[in-house]
Amino acid sequence: MKQLIWLALIASFLFACEKSEYLSEGNYYFIRHKGAAMPVWVKGNLASGVFLITVHGGPGASGHEFAVTKSFSELEKDYAVVYWDQRFSGLSQGDPKKSTLSIDQFVEDVDVVVDFVQQQFNNPKLFMLGHSWGGGLSAAWLGRNNNQQKVKGWIDVDGSVFDSLEVQVVKNWTLERVPAKIAEGKDLKFWQYVIDWYQQHPAPKYSDKEPYIFAAALDTAFDAVSLADTNQIDYGKLLLRSPYSLAYFTNKVDARFADGLDFRPELRRITIPALVLWGKDDPTLPVELADFAFKTLGTAPDRKTKVEFERCGHSPHYEQPTRFVGAMREFMERYQ
Repeated sequence: MKQLIWLALIASFLFACEKSEYLSEGNYYFIRHKGAAMPVWVKGNLASGVFLITVHGGPGASGHEFAVTKSFSELEKDYAVVYWDQRFSGLSQGDPKKSTLSIDQFVEDVDVVVDFVQQQFNNPKLFMLGHSWGGGLSAAWLGRNNNQQKVKGWIDVDGSVFDSLEVQVVKNWTLERVPAKIAEGKDLKFWQYVIDWYQQHPAPKYSDKEPYIFAAALDTAFDAVSLADTNQIDYGKLLLRSPYSLAYFTNKVDARFADGLDFRPELRRITIPALVLWGKDDPTLPVELADFAFKTLGTAPDRKTKVEFERCGHSPHYEQPTRFVGAMREFMERYQ
């Protein structure tokens, strides 16, 4: 039987100098499970009775990053949003054993969070969104133990579901673009290193960092300055007066546990309404993988939708907030 201790965060954080949206809004909890103390932040329109549970990327990132984007601030006007950090990730605390670093344990943790939300908020209507690694993790949870019956719909945002295919697609995407960079005559040593690295590593692994660094160096989908203006995140306030702490920078997950991940069986078992959102210029998981995920997904054609965003990389919720929110609202209104 699951052993849960739900601890509400009392009063404000010690370093808060003044009230800010990062501290005064919503409800903050820690779910303690198998050594990990995972923070869960619930904010937005709780009265709607419709809750969106987010599953962040990584492994090792933070669900709190969603909360500071323009997209999710807009979604919170209509729905309650659940942000949480996985074990060994983001702001998670506790002292979980390395033996709990497994896909099965991460799937179980999703179940613990869903059960908590159902019990704490009187069985609201649930949707689930997963981004990147979180897309695969949420698919794994939905495709097991009939868990999908607990939610109204699933949103897959540039999700990772099949390691062996994805690393090869990223490799091809990168090597196709390197010659053009070499032709520019700049950073020749770096681009030659990219070619040499792939020759020495013909079958990259999910946990290899180099492919993502190489791909990011080629990403020209958007102007970083314009992107920052669009989202208008006050990073000073975020750092000094928010739930973020040094734990965000010191919690580092060993991603090797995810090498060889293959969530195709679970993806095929998902039959609930689904929305697949993808950046057309995604260098981390190129857009052809959107077609793969969409076709593999077991949901009937008339209940699944794919939206590809122009001038957008790996994070549509950050890079194309207006279109992202529009697609989300249309989907959630239709299926709630």
